[in-house]
Amino acid sequence: MIDENDIHRLDEIYVRKDDCNNIQNAVDKKLSNDSTRFAVLEYQQKVNNWLTTAIAGGIVALVIKVFLGG
Repeated sequence: MIDENDIHRLDEIYVRKDDCNNIQNAVDKKLSNDSTRFAVLEYQQKVNNWLTTAIAGGIVALVIKVFLGG
């Protein structure tokens, strides 16, 4: 039969289901938080790209106007 020493030894070798579930839940929560942060960063990057394009377009138009006689 399995005695207390065997159970203790198995606890050292294997992870219990509850412990595994707790670890997995913590990892899932962390990944969910990271996904939210990435979504916010992606939105900010899109806005930044739009503003940079608008400013660069204005500068190019200004340079063309100056060189073509404005």
